[in-house]
Amino acid sequence: MRGSHSHFSRAAVGAVLLGLSLAGAARAATSCSIDATGAVAFGPYDWTTVAPTDSTGTITYTCDGPALVVLSQGSSGTYTARTMISGANQLTYNLYTDAARSQIWGDFSGGTTLRLVAAGTRVPITVYGRLPAGQNVPSGSYSDTLMVTFFF
Repeated sequence: MRGSHSHFSRAAVGAVLLGLSLAGAARAATSCSIDATGAVAFGPYDWTTVAPTDSTGTITYTCDGPALVVLSQGSSGTYTARTMISGANQLTYNLYTDAARSQIWGDFSGGTTLRLVAAGTRVPITVYGRLPAGQNVPSGSYSDTLMVTFFF
């Protein structure tokens, strides 16, 4: 049996704003801001621990209209098991819309869900992360980059 490894990961998120216009309807310009610097950071990971490693992050939304929020698949290319990478090594994780970590946050495809966020000033959007237990990978700094898309 190998000794425990400590892993630090940070899922960095970038924000992309997409405005949708309604066909045939006049709309005033919407001014919105997104702060996605509160990324999910799991901290040290011990593969011998029997419980998963959970963490949260926050995206802050300010807008005078509601939005749908979609997360990309990241480097894995799938929502089923997102992966963080350190060189050639991979560490499986996922992101969820709920504290129970039962609804994978995606784009509404393949059984994933998305978030609807209300209009407001500095509305916090919690991102729930989980690293499954028992992943015996080499020590390193594991990371993944996701795109956060807001549909107004």
